[in-house]
Amino acid sequence: MIASHAHRFVFVKTRKTAGTSLEIALSRHCGPDDIVTRISPADEELRAAAGGVPPQHDQTEPSSYAHMGARRVIQVIGRETWDDYFTFAVERNPYDVVASSWRYSSRKPTFTKTFAEFVRTPRRLDRLALNERLYRMGGKVIVDRVYLYEELPAAVADISARLGLALDLPHAKQGSGPHYRELYGPGDAEIVAQRFSRTIREFGYEF
Repeated sequence: MIASHAHRFVFVKTRKTAGTSLEIALSRHCGPDDIVTRISPADEELRAAAGGVPPQHDQTEPSSYAHMGARRVIQVIGRETWDDYFTFAVERNPYDVVASSWRYSSRKPTFTKTFAEFVRTPRRLDRLALNERLYRMGGKVIVDRVYLYEELPAAVADISARLGLALDLPHAKQGSGPHYRELYGPGDAEIVAQRFSRTIREFGYEF
């Protein structure tokens, strides 16, 4: 999460949506009073190499962290500031989000779950399904814009124009592998469709 007083914006960081890359790019333009939350040590190295501002002012009350939702951000910066700033998040096709998360986890030597097992692990899906709650309050979208991961270049261009910043995204946490549809077996898509029904419906996502 970044709350920039210098440029009057709040970036609500969702999971598996190029959030770290966008966060690094935005942090390059942050001022000394802006809130910049911590990312992994490896990604902090990327941020430093890109000339981004390191974590700062994240020891707030309540504490600030990477994937904090709008409700908590408002508690930190105040509702008046939230309403006055440009607030945004990024969403992604849930079928692709789940596949991306499994691919990322499978790079770890201790991870042994098949994709089918991963989809059938409730806590895994619940964590990913939190994305839609991060930019909502009382079930309603509270950020000014929810950009789509599938239209990321256009989203970055729009954010750059709105904020008057030249954003250049690094490639953080990039993974490679088969198209997400190739990972899905019998019953997998139905489980994801049920757990992410609101996101799929509201953004018109399809398998």
